[in-house]
Amino acid sequence: MNQLLRYICACLFTLTVLAVAAPGKAESDAPLVRTGALAPNFKLPTLSGENKSLAQYRGKIVLVNFWASWCPYCRDEMPSMDRLVKSFPKGDLVVLAVNVEKRFPEKYRRAPVSFNFLSDATGQVQQRYGANRLPDTFIVDRKGIIRQRVTGGIEWDAPKVVSYLKSL
Repeated sequence: MNQLLRYICACLFTLTVLAVAAPGKAESDAPLVRTGALAPNFKLPTLSGENKSLAQYRGKIVLVNFWASWCPYCRDEMPSMDRLVKSFPKGDLVVLAVNVEKRFPEKYRRAPVSFNFLSDATGQVQQRYGANRLPDTFIVDRKGIIRQRVTGGIEWDAPKVVSYLKSL
């Protein structure tokens, strides 16, 4: 019995030493986004198969919106995003609605919205941005800097939101 107790203690000690000595999370594993930093570029396909990158919209205000069809808050905020885009001069504000599902829902292929649906079927962009709670939207200014992160659905065409976005 005494020998078994020593063996268990030795195993626990070894595991503790290994846990303490193990390197921390690699810097490349950490989300690359934070307010005030340059937004990481990405390239994702649209529904028509055309690739769109965040970098191609430099000089415009961009909302990078991570969403899924099963998320009621994501669905609820889409009409206000559409109205928001229409309230800006054409092309001045861009919404990149990044769907994080493995298969893009058929119902949204015909959605009458004035912004681009992108597909992140592999989840790589979602992971890179650390967008774990949906909807999760990153407001990127004309220089490509992340100015705000909005987690949860909001009325995007509310006067205060529009005023803030126009100030960028």
